[in-house]
Amino acid sequence: MKFENIYNVNDVEYEDWSLNDEYAGKTAEIARQIGTTKLGFHIEILSPKKYSCPYHYHELEEELFFVLEGEATLRQNNNYRKISKGDLIFFGLGEEYSHQFYNHTDEDFKFIAISNLDKSDIAYYPDSGKVNIRRTREIFKIDDKVPYITDEEDPSKYWKK
Repeated sequence: MKFENIYNVNDVEYEDWSLNDEYAGKTAEIARQIGTTKLGFHIEILSPKKYSCPYHYHELEEELFFVLEGEATLRQNNNYRKISKGDLIFFGLGEEYSHQFYNHTDEDFKFIAISNLDKSDIAYYPDSGKVNIRRTREIFKIDDKVPYITDEEDPSKYWKK
């Protein structure tokens, strides 16, 4: 029997990623390759002196990170702590679990990220006032919030005459 569901973290292929000069690393998107439907996971290498992603939290997706190699600084709910090999970090739902990693070292920081996949998830970015709608992959500024009835004060104009 061929076990196609077993991966060795030392043998996976990584792809480089970057958002700009501040965010960069490598990732092995194993769950996407397999086509999972309820569980998301990947192995990531965060480059030295780089951030993992914008500071954020989720409404419907819990996340679990397991540090494989290296050391980084975790920012969670605007508190800071060094994390290192062997640490298991759980992020629940809501603003108190806002998080971001920064690799403050000169060595790679390698971890496994695991989450439940929820197509209805919404991620919030407290630093920038953005919201990310998972279903559509659209990002909006929260400051653009409008009253519920905006542009629908006269619903009759949308009805066929």
